[in-house]
Amino acid sequence: MSSKPTLKTLAAATTLFFIVGLVGGFYISQAAFPATLVRTTTLLQTTTVLQTVEVREKGPEDAKLFGLEKRDGYVLLRDAMNRTVLLVPRGAALPNLKADLVVRTPVERVVLMSTTHVALVERLREYAPEMLDRVVGFMWGGGFKLYFPEFEKRLADGRIKDVGGAFSPDYEKIIALNPDLVMIYTYPGDPVISKLAELKLPYVVNGEYLETEALGRFEWIKFVAAFFQLDEEAQKVLDYVKTSYVLTSSKAKTLLDRGIESRKKIAWFSVFRGTVYAAAGESYVAKALRELGADYVFSDLKGTGSGTVSKEELAARTVDADVIVVSTDLITSLESLLKEVPELSRSKAVREGRVYRYNSNIFQLGYYDTEGWFADIASLLYPKSFDDTDLKYFVQLR
Repeated sequence: MSSKPTLKTLAAATTLFFIVGLVGGFYISQAAFPATLVRTTTLLQTTTVLQTVEVREKGPEDAKLFGLEKRDGYVLLRDAMNRTVLLVPRGAALPNLKADLVVRTPVERVVLMSTTHVALVERLREYAPEMLDRVVGFMWGGGFKLYFPEFEKRLADGRIKDVGGAFSPDYEKIIALNPDLVMIYTYPGDPVISKLAELKLPYVVNGEYLETEALGRFEWIKFVAAFFQLDEEAQKVLDYVKTSYVLTSSKAKTLLDRGIESRKKIAWFSVFRGTVYAAAGESYVAKALRELGADYVFSDLKGTGSGTVSKEELAARTVDADVIVVSTDLITSLESLLKEVPELSRSKAVREGRVYRYNSNIFQLGYYDTEGWFADIASLLYPKSFDDTDLKYFVQLR
């Protein structure tokens, strides 16, 4: 009997990986992405030039898992797999450098793997509406609802080709598109990255989901923008997002300092097949809660993604929680939550009706609108001071 995993097995394992990851930010061992300040590449593919290149991380401020350095006439990037990518304007001479990948910019034919990649492209479109013309393919397979109307319209009329699901795309369709670039993410057991390498398709790895700061996740807009020569546009968007985010945080902390609001205790978890997954204490979710002055009940849970806790421990820690967030859209009523964890009926949040779940749009628009996602959390914590009548990314469980 073959030991090779079936597609069904791979799909089940991957589903669990993503459900666990969405609780508090995806998690892959940080050992795979060391955070030193200077990276020397391991050469997989090289140009014919001789000088080894280092990427000094001058670009990102909050992100830790990519590097960006502008030099005279070209850009150096380090992607999430620690590969050096050399970006050279079309028509310009190649510098005397070794790199894992050379990309001529601006790219004209791009295939995207994730809706988070689409989200950053959509934010860049605020300043460069034409850039969506450069997206020619998307790994979708029609498997889920899209919340980007123009992108969905282009998929429907064929201007953007659906090249199949992200876990098993149609490589013949990708080859036929003749892409300048395929932007992917990767995860344990991912077969896509090796297949793209085998086919010699130019790919880069976007690892925004591994970042442990909300603003660090969004800062990958600079990584995406570099391929389109939209650096200034990316900085404008990022400046706006960061300003909005900081103002929300400052307002919340000021309200607490002045005694206008009291410090709130919050629980953030999901339940999948009887197992409770809570956002870990160093996840971007936990850090966002701290930035709003909240007391997160699992702040001592080790890790940057999520961890498992028993139902008994969950019930004990949420007895006096002011707010509960169930980090899934699969549980749609308070009754269904209590069926999974009956002990939660003793929680203050349940008694006072302050239990929320993810709105289905959060997985796409919550990243696209990072500042709005953060403001929504402030509204959950402090509804009298932040308007909670128009929540975008959370739904009250009744």
